[in-house]
Amino acid sequence: MAPRKASRSAARSASAGSGVDEIITRVRGGETQLYGELVRRYRPDVRKIALLMLADGLVTENVVQQTFINAYERLEDFRRGEEFGHWVKAIARNLVRDELKKSSRERGRMALYRDYLIAKLSTEDQGERREQILVEALSHCRAKLPSVAAQAIELRYERELAFDEVASAIGRSSEATRQIVTRARIALKVCIQRRLREP
Repeated sequence: MAPRKASRSAARSASAGSGVDEIITRVRGGETQLYGELVRRYRPDVRKIALLMLADGLVTENVVQQTFINAYERLEDFRRGEEFGHWVKAIARNLVRDELKKSSRERGRMALYRDYLIAKLSTEDQGERREQILVEALSHCRAKLPSVAAQAIELRYERELAFDEVASAIGRSSEATRQIVTRARIALKVCIQRRLREP
């Protein structure tokens, strides 16, 4: 029982204010359970990047998981004093680009839009600013959607509900809900493209 208590104590001390550099040093030293603290701290930001670009809950979760797997495997490459958030989000952006390229090959109808997003993500040192611009554009465009469409998008992509659950929540049939979500996504795509072209 003693080792288990020590492990919980170590996790508490890490989450109570230990610096990221210290946590990483301890993980490298064998306290691998502390890596979960880094995942908890940075997962929301990583997930936001992936969901914003991919708009698919399942694919997003796969990218988020792979991001932290890749980060763990490359932890020896992380330089002390570097911003871990920027570092792990750069890994996420690389995976998102890979996924977008793959999706473009699989779904030709979205190819131009996905290529456009890939180009927007192409410069690593501008990645943070690109994300902010896209978040602002998405927020602006969502505000212009009809209330039912905006609610359906939120339930489907932010709360990750199944179409049947979304349909029940908005009081529409599953088929009607799919059409609402599809039209809303098209409207968002067009609006975001226009917004991003503005000087």
